[in-house]
Amino acid sequence: MMTQAIARLGKFTSVLAGILLIIAHSLNLGARDFGSVPGSLLVFFAHLLLVFVFFSLYSYQGETNGVVGFLAMLLGNIGNVIVTAIVYVELAEASTEKTIPVFTTPVNEPIHMFGPLLFVIGMIFIGISIIRGKRLPASIGYLLLIGTLVFAAAGMAGDHQRIIEVLGALFTGAGFIFAGIKLKL
Repeated sequence: MMTQAIARLGKFTSVLAGILLIIAHSLNLGARDFGSVPGSLLVFFAHLLLVFVFFSLYSYQGETNGVVGFLAMLLGNIGNVIVTAIVYVELAEASTEKTIPVFTTPVNEPIHMFGPLLFVIGMIFIGISIIRGKRLPASIGYLLLIGTLVFAAAGMAGDHQRIIEVLGALFTGAGFIFAGIKLKL
């Protein structure tokens, strides 16, 4: 069972990360390719918090996690750490620094390609794990799944990418907010 300290941390970080994701992507709605400085900064902080959320949700679900829950926590956190680093570079780009070459070096290019994919797979697995685990309402898992899939599809939306990202952030953010509220101490 989950300790009170982990539960409190999970509640707080999950709600805060959900709120930050919604606000951040809304701030980036009219911004350039790499977002606005305030929006990118909030995305960065949200992803920092998600590390604690993944561990808290994994801990809360305990034995009901199974292999899917373990993969959600493992792949989600590895992908999230990489995404956090990518967002950090994008934050510098939003501040008018020329950082694009960082993503195109032979070492960084595969990391830049596969890190977000690992995060998406981890998010899908965490949604499935919540739905199957029955410790949290299944609706939380569905919100995380829908938000992740909508957000991932935004890259193919062309001129409407930012709008689709905001929609994905609304679902994902709501999933994390409700997960934080439902985590029991």
